[in-house]
Amino acid sequence: MLGVVVSLPRELKTLTREPIPIGSCKAISANTLVALAGIGAERAYAAGSVLISEGATALLSWGYAAALDEHLNAGCLLLPERIISATGEIYPVSAEWHRRLHQILSARCSIGTDALVESADVVRTPSEKRTLARRTRATATDMESAAQARLAQERSLPFAVVRVVVDTASTDIPRNVIQSLDGEGDISAWKFLANTCLRPTDWIAVMKLSMQFNAARKTLKNSSKLVLETSQIYLDDISPGAAPSLLA
Repeated sequence: MLGVVVSLPRELKTLTREPIPIGSCKAISANTLVALAGIGAERAYAAGSVLISEGATALLSWGYAAALDEHLNAGCLLLPERIISATGEIYPVSAEWHRRLHQILSARCSIGTDALVESADVVRTPSEKRTLARRTRATATDMESAAQARLAQERSLPFAVVRVVVDTASTDIPRNVIQSLDGEGDISAWKFLANTCLRPTDWIAVMKLSMQFNAARKTLKNSSKLVLETSQIYLDDISPGAAPSLLA
């Protein structure tokens, strides 16, 4: 059974309209479980553990990422071949699963396959992104995939990552956006309005970020069916006694 970890309610909505309480999981089909983790490595690891306890035999990290490479635009699909933890450990994804996803998705859009690096906090400014890129040679970053990769390695389970770029390498995320996040990683409208009134010059940056989120959401939503179907075929093929499919 496929287990999908998402961090944010906005990411969850690209897979299902069913509400899922943070820290728990729900079946969205007969063979797919989705968990809503919240932000950060610890929550991502815990959510993956919940999925495994409920029968997941493979883990997929799904959601948004920040670009560190100036050539990656908002809405660009990422299928990283390896994940770098904040402390430098390298986790390769499952090669055959990755190959199949790339084969199916690359016919529809350009795909980035370079390393994704873990960040302990939101990488907010272009300067911070350049520093992280130079240090790790990764082209994108998120806060959750490395924890899921570590869990998958500990449990000897297949692992893959599908992420989409929201903020580009040149995007400066306004502080009021960060300060407006609620406990589930979504934006509190009241906090956002209050913070923006104090910094009206941030409106242009906020509008740009909103357009980038829309581009990322569209890519993630449009890719979801193919990703889930291809992943299920892969899992069926590697199950004991399975006959190979035409995609093998």
